[in-house]
Amino acid sequence: MAIAAIGVAGLLLSPGPWLVLTELEDGGKIAAFPLARGEQFEICYIHSVDRKPVCEVFRLEEEAGIVLQETYFRMFGAGMGHWQGHGTVVEEKGWMKIKDINRPLGSFILRVGSPGVDHILTVGEERVNLSQKAPGKRVLVAMEMRSRIFSLLR
Repeated sequence: MAIAAIGVAGLLLSPGPWLVLTELEDGGKIAAFPLARGEQFEICYIHSVDRKPVCEVFRLEEEAGIVLQETYFRMFGAGMGHWQGHGTVVEEKGWMKIKDINRPLGSFILRVGSPGVDHILTVGEERVNLSQKAPGKRVLVAMEMRSRIFSLLR
């Protein structure tokens, strides 16, 4: 029993990657999720010009931080497109997808849109409407190494 308790304590206290969103202006945490290395998350929003959904898929890598994996949208619109040498464009079930981008970002700043733009962060089965939590704010999206104990406290 003592060995099992030590094992669980070690697992909870061992550092692991977390996806953390922090408001730049005041440093307040918007969201934090423990993720496994290589695990994906997604941020979707409504494009301001064509009013169609746009989604970006990221993964967490220990050395590179956040990596842009792919993006998908209904149609090429203002600011949407493919840049040569970064991914492959395919069409799947009415979506234009740019797959295999594999662009290391480390971290990035997201300007969260107002309600109606609906920046939605999806991690596994959990969804956070960032436009309700931090409309118009600049948010740092980053990977942090934290103890698993924080997952019990969030």
